[in-house]
Amino acid sequence: MPKTKAIIISGPTASGKSRLAIELALEFRRRGRAAEIISADSAQVYRFMDIGTDKLNLGERQGIPHHLIDVVTPDEHFDAAIFRRSALEQIERISREKGAAILVGGTGFWIRALLFGLFAGPGRNDEIRAELKKLSREKGPAYLHELLNELDPESARRIHPNDLNRLVRCLEIQRLTGKSRTEHFKSQAQEQSLNALHLALNLDRALLHERINQRVDQMMGKGFREEVQNLRQMGYGAELDSQKIIGYRHLHQHLDGEMNLDQAIHEIKKATRHYARRQLVWLRGQPEISWFDVLKDNTNMFAKATKFMEESK
Repeated sequence: MPKTKAIIISGPTASGKSRLAIELALEFRRRGRAAEIISADSAQVYRFMDIGTDKLNLGERQGIPHHLIDVVTPDEHFDAAIFRRSALEQIERISREKGAAILVGGTGFWIRALLFGLFAGPGRNDEIRAELKKLSREKGPAYLHELLNELDPESARRIHPNDLNRLVRCLEIQRLTGKSRTEHFKSQAQEQSLNALHLALNLDRALLHERINQRVDQMMGKGFREEVQNLRQMGYGAELDSQKIIGYRHLHQHLDGEMNLDQAIHEIKKATRHYARRQLVWLRGQPEISWFDVLKDNTNMFAKATKFMEESK
């Protein structure tokens, strides 16, 4: 039985993935095929977090249905397993309706989970977690990141040194199984669950950094600081996982008096540039990705995507 088809658009943050996905969906519409977009962005699942996650508003979506955006409140849990289940449901439905499912986002772990599934990892061990969190309090999250880098450098490259929950989980898996998370994933069957055309956007590093800096400035101009203030007033404090996302955690630190606003903006830009680099490292390690220059290759990208879907008829 043929696998369900889907198109994935990946790329570093600020490369223009969301708007390019809209253009591709409109191209499908002009050719008589419906298209819908599924977000693979782990930040855009949260309601009330619009500016800092750079969500497109309803007008910018130009009538193209979007899914897995604004699905939980900032204090609710949403992980890769939930994403995979929800995304597959949408992809199967869109396929049954003869449409094109376009996944767009930069959360590489979620995309891998969608394509290859998640390994059956060990359950949580509260004793190990408490020990690791105590180490973090005493020596800082960077200490855990150094430990992880010694044991599982590939995971360490993908995880920010301040991402305590993911650091703890990776070290917990290592302790409980004697194998790194990377080893577990590599031992999985490498057959994709979907027939996916994976497109990735590339652009000059200097231009990417310029775009990142400009986007952060635009977010601040739109009221990003006020958005974080509103979240705090609603009871969504800095301790929540959702508030540890780049930008949000820095503005919480600013509002807590730990840095002035100019320092916070500088740190947001720097952290975003580092995140973009990690995204590119992950993408370059994935097989069967078709790379396209953002400024030159849109026509070629659209042609490849439409041909891919036409072949399913």
